[in-house]
Amino acid sequence: DTAWLWPVSETIRKCARTFATQLALMERYPGYVFGASQPQHYDFVKNSYPELYLRIKQAAADGKWELQGGMWVEADCNVTGGESLVRQLLHGKNYFKDEFGVDVDNLWLPDVFGYSAALPQILRKSGIAYFLTQKLSWNQINEFPYHTFIWQGIDGSEVLAHFPPENTYNSQLAPESLVAAQNQFKENDYIDEFISLFGVGDGGGGPKEEYLQMGMRMANLEGAPRVRFGKAKDFFHRLDAYRNDVPKWAGELYLELHRGTLTTQAYVKWANRRLEHQLRALEMLSSCLPLDRYPQMRINEIWKTVLINQFHDIIPGSSIWRVYKVSQVQYREALQKCEAILSDVSSELFESAPDAITLFNSLHYPYEGAVELPEGWKDRGVKDETGQVLPAQIEHDRVVVRVTVAPYSFLTLTKTTASLPGPLLVKGLVLENTLVRYEFNADGNIIRCFDKEMGTDIIIPERPGNVLTLYEDRPNDWDAWDVDAFYREVPLENARAEKMIPGPSGEVRQGIKFLYRLSQSRIEQTVWLGKASRRLDFVTRVDWHEKHRMLRVAFPVTVRADEATFDIQYGFLKRKTHRNTTWEQACFEAVGHRYADLSDLNHGVALLNDCKYGYRVENGLLDLNLLRSPNYPDPDADQGEHHFIYSLLPHAGDLAHSDVIAEAARLNQGLMVLKGVRTADVIFPVRIKGEGLSLEVVKKAEKESSLIIRVVETRGGHSCGQLMVTAKGAYLEETNLMEWTSGEGISAGQPVEIKLTPFEIRTYKLKYNPV
Repeated sequence: DTAWLWPVSETIRKCARTFATQLALMERYPGYVFGASQPQHYDFVKNSYPELYLRIKQAAADGKWELQGGMWVEADCNVTGGESLVRQLLHGKNYFKDEFGVDVDNLWLPDVFGYSAALPQILRKSGIAYFLTQKLSWNQINEFPYHTFIWQGIDGSEVLAHFPPENTYNSQLAPESLVAAQNQFKENDYIDEFISLFGVGDGGGGPKEEYLQMGMRMANLEGAPRVRFGKAKDFFHRLDAYRNDVPKWAGELYLELHRGTLTTQAYVKWANRRLEHQLRALEMLSSCLPLDRYPQMRINEIWKTVLINQFHDIIPGSSIWRVYKVSQVQYREALQKCEAILSDVSSELFESAPDAITLFNSLHYPYEGAVELPEGWKDRGVKDETGQVLPAQIEHDRVVVRVTVAPYSFLTLTKTTASLPGPLLVKGLVLENTLVRYEFNADGNIIRCFDKEMGTDIIIPERPGNVLTLYEDRPNDWDAWDVDAFYREVPLENARAEKMIPGPSGEVRQGIKFLYRLSQSRIEQTVWLGKASRRLDFVTRVDWHEKHRMLRVAFPVTVRADEATFDIQYGFLKRKTHRNTTWEQACFEAVGHRYADLSDLNHGVALLNDCKYGYRVENGLLDLNLLRSPNYPDPDADQGEHHFIYSLLPHAGDLAHSDVIAEAARLNQGLMVLKGVRTADVIFPVRIKGEGLSLEVVKKAEKESSLIIRVVETRGGHSCGQLMVTAKGAYLEETNLMEWTSGEGISAGQPVEIKLTPFEIRTYKLKYNPV
């Protein structure tokens, strides 16, 4: 655990000292086996201390050194996105395989702050069957009922999990600690061994010599567990004998602590979300190139920047000030590198056209909505490649156009000779179109939301929506890590608008701007409603200067539902909206990625976002954690300017039959804007048809001359569709997430029928027959 040792140079030196110390201990204690995870650390040492690295490789070959974990770093599993979890394993396992010839089959995450219910499938399809953590012993309210069990994910995939009953990842192998662990080991009536995580964990260092001596003395000590040194992998394989006997836990492994990590250090979370989506679109666009021109090394370099910053103290916001000074620079450089690759790829793919813009929709859904065009277009109208003039309007010297771009498609825009009329302004405090009517008060609160098609009021009249509230935020412990439930008892003030500014009203959208002063901070919020959309966007800028304060936004709605649905990695999860049991009471702040939704059989309401994760959904209340201001370990955490968007979306039907997932994807992914080029004969290499299916990844294979295609079932049902490949002579082979396996070849000359089970992830290699 080395996030406290940032910057990178200090981390590398610490790794080298730790590894050298453990090699010396192996020489003095021949039976001792040292284990270490995180290929990133090995790569640091390889590049900076090559002689030491060769000694490590020899120790691993001799069976004295165990490679653990499989992930590039021990990553956070709440905020990290679905494809990022795949890439953690892809790059981690490939490194251990390429450098050491070892296929790691366990996930080693002793100190991570909760575990997504999507993870078991990602693990099993990456060749990982075993999982270890210790952190759930930190639960505030409920004691987790098992130490060894089968963990089942949202798709039904299962891994064998073990929580060391010593309840620490800093064990000293002391008799009193091990005796207590033996007695509290919940499966001790039929399993006769457990793992002890001994050594210095926080800050790194590994076991001290006295720990080894203590363990040797306890090899056969009466009245104490018998200690023996060995590999975790061998322990897990012995546990296989009990697979049919151990209990089962289905769903997420929610940590009843450290809920503040869903919000702290907002810039890191914003940059991570943005890079995850930019890399996805960039890989898809690059897949239109010949395979030998695909910029694989450049893209993987950016991915590894994203992966290292998903370490479980960096992206959660629980590291020191110096960490975030480094990570902010890394994120800015990564975003610049994405732009540079984008420019190079588009110049290869498309014709140069200084007066044109090409839009790329990488989503499975048509993109329908507003696009702000770059500077230079000024007041001219806009037409598409067929010559059709598109709805457009002027906003603050920029042109905004309403477009429709088909899935996985390109659209080129050019200027017309006609001038655009000057902007009209919204009158009053109402935003309205043919679908919905929103009414506001002078403070920017929604006092009515009426869905015209459904004839339904969405907001409770006596309880306005979009209420921005500042709370006292002083958790009992772990300042950056925790949000405690009693914050709700200490609201300090609600934001009241100092000024309302009417915004544009035209053929694309209409808006109102509200300016707030809240304690020591200022908030500027522009509320937009599209011409043909129910989605209401709150584009927000906050100049934040608070200490031990928390900013949240709340929408009390008329929908009553026993469960709410939250977006998670490659799927969604339902959680109770009441607090009948202690387990439900503990889950007062829970992770959601792009949306949380309340629905009944007829209609629902979703609260979307573009970079936030901490939701409270309870008894008809949709509440989102926007900003925090802890003082430890970073006294300057989140001070300064923040930009983010959250959106209210009423809809017909339940979640699976609504447009919530599509709208959340549009808000986050959007269109890729390629300046100064027009489409020629560029055709995206693969398409997919079918409700409930999404083409999430198209990229070059890591080690083969083929493309990788990843399809995900999104609605939690059995979904079928067709994969259509544009190139002649192509065929598909199904593979695992590591791209290590190859199924029977399927000719792609005709559309390939596919059928996926609920939340299933399927990966294919797209290959081409030689000419």
